[in-house]
Amino acid sequence: MIRGNDFGRLQLAICLPIGLLALVFSALGLYATILFLRHLHLPKVRRSGLVTLILPLTGKATGLEGLLSALDTQSLVPRRLIICVESTDDPAYRRTSELANGVGFPVEIVLAGEACQCAQKCANQIAGLQRIDVQDEAVVFLDADILPPSWWLSALVSPLLDGTADVVSGYRWPIISPAVPATRLGAQLVASIDRAVALLPRLSGFDIVWGGSLALSAQAIVTLQPGLILATTLSDDCTLGQYAAAHDLRVLTRRALLVPTPTSGGLVCEWRFGRRQYQIIHLYRPRIWWLAATVLTVRLGAWALLFAHLDDAGARLVLSALIMTSFAGFVVHLLIAQRLGVLDRAGVCLGQGLLALLKPLVDLFHWSAVVAALYCRSIRWGHIVYRIAGPNKITIRRRTPWA
Repeated sequence: MIRGNDFGRLQLAICLPIGLLALVFSALGLYATILFLRHLHLPKVRRSGLVTLILPLTGKATGLEGLLSALDTQSLVPRRLIICVESTDDPAYRRTSELANGVGFPVEIVLAGEACQCAQKCANQIAGLQRIDVQDEAVVFLDADILPPSWWLSALVSPLLDGTADVVSGYRWPIISPAVPATRLGAQLVASIDRAVALLPRLSGFDIVWGGSLALSAQAIVTLQPGLILATTLSDDCTLGQYAAAHDLRVLTRRALLVPTPTSGGLVCEWRFGRRQYQIIHLYRPRIWWLAATVLTVRLGAWALLFAHLDDAGARLVLSALIMTSFAGFVVHLLIAQRLGVLDRAGVCLGQGLLALLKPLVDLFHWSAVVAALYCRSIRWGHIVYRIAGPNKITIRRRTPWA
């Protein structure tokens, strides 16, 4: 039988090694963030060419007006924007019809029909790809919730037009819309977590790109045949990344292409978003899921043990180092946002600083979404619930009315 004193000593003996391991994980993340800042430079080379944009869209599309305004200021004027919706019953169809004539480049609306064996987003993208012709020097996939700066499109496709890359990707930089209170916890949490994810190194072997800002050269389109590989998948990002690596295409993730992406949901809404993201990761990139689960579990265990042994000088020292590392990461985030020209308003900045000091709460929210994603046989995305029998075995379980 283990006595109380013996159990306390055992806990303390475990506490410090786990705390130090968590500190190593956090320090490596901070180091990666500092390296990101050091090598972050806004692009100077800006080519021009014939570029078609493909935008899969559904629902109310509340961010469409802002996106179209941003696209209308691009230094590289797109050849055309192809907006792909499921049907005329989709609220996005009416929204697009109302706004399409207000921009200075052609906008085409394509009806994709109902998806059967893939995500509706992928079905919409496939419908857009069927409109591509020999004049297109590059094709860009984008999400409807981004607010790209005026140099975004040129920076995204210039490496393709130069012939130095076949696929170019960026990532989102979550911002909290001015219309949303800075005190909205869900939006603040997602911004804190996703900004840290955005700055992690893109390790070889993970083969992932971001479909919200993704450019393919004309040759990459021919090689990948995306219209075929997207027909049986739930994830455009993971599938295109996997096939690009399998065909030895040159994939470039540009640091400067951290595209401002407003987030405005409440706590439950943002948690569901995070769970769905990790469900897709668990399905298509299980190594990334296991890495996230391991790091977060170690860090949560460390927080719990360290707080339980505040009477020990070593535990207090490691705990202080963890908190300081977290706050240092927040400071580097501020410097990166300044360089990108997307500084937060004061209330949001204050909230992000507080969350850096309350890192255990952020880790708990993050960890819960990761663990909940362990079950990925049924995934709800938008107005559709998908049944998942495997990475390429997707069926529609049910459709609900558009929210």
